[in-house]
Amino acid sequence: MNVLRVLLVITCLCVPGTWPTESLAQSDISASQSWLVHSVNVVDVRAGSLLENQQVLIRDGRIISIGDDIADTPDTLRIDGQQGYLLPGLWDMHAHVRHPLAAELIFPQFIANGVTGIREMNSECDGPQAEGIPCLEQMQQWQQQIASGELTGPRLVALSSFQVNPPWDYDVTEEQIRGLVAEMHRRGVDLIKTYFRLSPQAFLWLADEAQRLNIDVAGHLPMQMTATEASAAGLNSLEHARDFLFDCFPGSAEFRSTARTQNPPVEWLQQMVAGYDSARCAESFEVLKTNDTWYVPTHVTRRMEAMADDRGFRNDPRRRYIWPEVLAEWDADADATLSGTSAPADRAAVVAFYRKGLEITGQAHQSGVRVLLGTDSGDSFSFFGSAAHDELLELVKAGLSPAAAIHAATLSAAEFLEMDGDYGSVEVGKAADLILVRENPLEQIDHIKGIEAVFFNGHFFDRTALDEMLEAVASSIAQM
Repeated sequence: MNVLRVLLVITCLCVPGTWPTESLAQSDISASQSWLVHSVNVVDVRAGSLLENQQVLIRDGRIISIGDDIADTPDTLRIDGQQGYLLPGLWDMHAHVRHPLAAELIFPQFIANGVTGIREMNSECDGPQAEGIPCLEQMQQWQQQIASGELTGPRLVALSSFQVNPPWDYDVTEEQIRGLVAEMHRRGVDLIKTYFRLSPQAFLWLADEAQRLNIDVAGHLPMQMTATEASAAGLNSLEHARDFLFDCFPGSAEFRSTARTQNPPVEWLQQMVAGYDSARCAESFEVLKTNDTWYVPTHVTRRMEAMADDRGFRNDPRRRYIWPEVLAEWDADADATLSGTSAPADRAAVVAFYRKGLEITGQAHQSGVRVLLGTDSGDSFSFFGSAAHDELLELVKAGLSPAAAIHAATLSAAEFLEMDGDYGSVEVGKAADLILVRENPLEQIDHIKGIEAVFFNGHFFDRTALDEMLEAVASSIAQM
């Protein structure tokens, strides 16, 4: 059967499935624009606490009222929360979804895993592309279709430029850099994505022009630039924990001045971990706080490198939601990691580097650096949607409380994008992009995986509907 024809079934999955309801017949659920969720515990992400045994009235996709005794109307569908836990939908602040099959195979996975918003970190094409490869115009079209309800998928809350990453020693001019930023702004991107081959001077021009045009700068640091220097220049968010490791050891200056890769050999990894100086990093944290530079550690990326030799990790059952072309790339990446670090001492160095990154994130959070959840989804073994659950576990492993980790994935994300007037918490007047989980995620963060229902963009998806989404994706992939 034609794969595209098979994929069409997914477009019908906006119809809710089954969930204990009252007052309206099951066939009327999809037509309802008003729901009263009762007997539910609301997670107050601001306070990191619970409002127990509440009722939440939702109408036309927004939260109308929260209390313990709310009057409804005859057209209101009553939903029994069964003493579950209602919290905001998760936002992934470092995701990659620009793929021809995104609408059919990627977007449903985010919604099915309770991820209702993403900051897409490579939204534009860098030069001509093969036919069918989506670029910024297509991403913006998907963004609008999702917002209008025509397409089921996470809100594309921010779209980026391509990676600004000129060749080594390319003599880029101020006019070129400022012109590039201005052109990306004209095309409607929300942020400029920097990358490791940029020179410090080019970064300064880029950040200055972005600030003038009021768009963000985020991404990888220039190899010859420290986190404190980039923060002072106007970096809005630092992506990936490894840049702190690059900075916080005695050999940092030598490493940054000579390195031509952001994937150091084992010898450097060993020096970075053995020579880690917490006082150096503490100084960096203070600079980031002063300059309001946020931090997206994406620990799942380093976890892959640390676990590349783990057969159970490699054979994750979620592989069924990833199509063969991408799986082959992921396996090749893990194999390449192992080929250069196969000796026991080398494997130990990679694991220690990953673990030190977790330790640094805990220290950054304790120092007051604002942490955001990001997964690098689409990167090797960072599964679309469900990697957000993995990263929440990583943040808790790093030392954040479950409440703080959830805050990083909800209200912090909305605050960073200045969208917290509409998103990020369960509060009256805000969009009802919500997830209902069976057990308390403030007690144990992996309870976030137990999603029973998702409210999103005026739709209600129960567990049956969410499972159908995932099964449709797996079925389509199986027929490729």
